Amino acid sequence: MRSIKKTTPPRKSTKKGFKTKEPYLFKTIDKTEVHILGTAHISKQSVEEVEKLIQSIKPDVICVELCESRMKSVEDPDYLKKLDIFKVFKERKMWLLLSSLILSSFQKKMGNQDIKPGDEMRKAITLGRSLKKPVLPVDREIQTTLKRSWGNVGFFSKMYLFSALLASLLVREDVSDEKIEEMKSDDILKDLFSQIPKKYESIKNVIIDERDVYLAEKIRVSTLDKKVKKVVAVVGAGHLAGIERNIDLQNDLSVLDEVPKPKLWDSLSLIIYPVFFAGLIGYTTWSQGGEAGLDLFSKLIYIKGGLAALGALIAWAHPISILLAFITAPIGTFVPIFKAGWVSALFESYLRKPLVEDFERIAEDSESFQGFWKNRVLHIFLVFFLPQFGSTIGTFIVAGKGLKNLF
Repeated sequence: MRSIKKTTPPRKSTKKGFKTKEPYLFKTIDKTEVHILGTAHISKQSVEEVEKLIQSIKPDVICVELCESRMKSVEDPDYLKKLDIFKVFKERKMWLLLSSLILSSFQKKMGNQDIKPGDEMRKAITLGRSLKKPVLPVDREIQTTLKRSWGNVGFFSKMYLFSALLASLLVREDVSDEKIEEMKSDDILKDLFSQIPKKYESIKNVIIDERDVYLAEKIRVSTLDKKVKKVVAVVGAGHLAGIERNIDLQNDLSVLDEVPKPKLWDSLSLIIYPVFFAGLIGYTTWSQGGEAGLDLFSKLIYIKGGLAALGALIAWAHPISILLAFITAPIGTFVPIFKAGWVSALFESYLRKPLVEDFERIAEDSESFQGFWKNRVLHIFLVFFLPQFGSTIGTFIVAGKGLKNLF
């Protein structure tokens, strides 16, 4: 392992003739200069300081707080416009897409017309390309981060956190330049996460702490080439302290790239629900006669299917999507891989493909309930959630009626 000399100046200090107003960390790793700039992702000043740093240092390598997939989307402004949302639902990646859309929409609302989320990263990439220097994405893949985050909490915690995310879409927050600059303070970010209930500490660990380690190791590895004498890294200000703690260490990233395996309950639920309802109907038939069993089975169809179809109707889904919600909901009771919401949204995305302007207006349209129905991207997610919610409510109603009749 290579020797590492640690020389960390105070925040906003000068080193090698570079002065910055941003949170800044300088280190030397075996004679390689590493300049790490902390930014706010919606700050005009951050964009300007990125340009000043790169032009002043003229690095051999530029590292950016992006994963490979996000780097592609940052470089290609038409990335979302080219997205095949039907394929997203077909491959069951709607949770990952929705989480990404919520994050980007929230950042866009906090920004202004002059600065778009990630402009400081775009600036770093553009300058790197113009200087013909390698630009390395040093963050963990966003899909891995999201899967590890969701995998660490239970069903009800997921619903609570997801409802909070959805609520953030309905809020329009005008953030002043002064407030944006405050967001670069480590103390502000620590205060933010200190308010998260202890039971969600695992999510903070995945989203912040693990990525601190990941970013630090990737930046350290970028210095291993003997030809590399100067490295510039552009990261969110909240990661600076964690990077400083970990960049002197050699960390195994394969552990942080692992995706949690399905929990035992997830596997058992594929068996428990079909067995429970089949047993409930069978026992009702045996104890109260065939007519009672048939009556319970018919309730399963019209209550569960009806509520799923009602959800699709409220979402103003296509008639075919509504019909599929009605058919799929009771089938999903015995074949759990079929979900009313998933099937409805899959066909809705095929029948009513989103337009370019739908992706462009996600942030604006998500500020009103009317916008959710008007915007085809947001509308498809409504067609996913509401039938699934109706189907779940129907499950509890039918189960309650069946158990009540027995006792």
